[in-house]
Amino acid sequence: MTQSVNTVAKAMKDYYGSDEQKVRHFVSVYTLAKTIGELEKLPEQTQEYLEIAALVCDIDNCRCSECTKARELLKKQEIEYEIVDRVCYILEHFFDYEHITGLDHQILLEAYMIVDFKEKGLSHAEIIKVSNARFMTNYGRAFLKRAFGV
Repeated sequence: MTQSVNTVAKAMKDYYGSDEQKVRHFVSVYTLAKTIGELEKLPEQTQEYLEIAALVCDIDNCRCSECTKARELLKKQEIEYEIVDRVCYILEHFFDYEHITGLDHQILLEAYMIVDFKEKGLSHAEIIKVSNARFMTNYGRAFLKRAFGV
């Protein structure tokens, strides 16, 4: 874990404070995304983008808009412009499947969906439908299979 990732993780814990559900969610998404990225052998810089995006992916609560809160938090933590720019691109196009421009984005979506499937208690049929259309990585599919038998 890079110093930037550690700094953002602490800032997110501080941001959510005692909201245990939100802390649990961002830690779950982060852990799964980090693991999938490492297993898929992402380049170091791409892995860092993925991990930081996973930590802040829910801070703005609105997809396909400007990632104002995430950008603010990352700048306050003195995260490099290049990282902030990439993370915000991912967040601004989070579920815009036509604008997935890298494995960091794809893996974050997969990790987020796995956590979301679990939290929302989706049916087996719904999970199969979404996963067949949206899961592309070997390890994202492996975790999906392990968690839901699909």
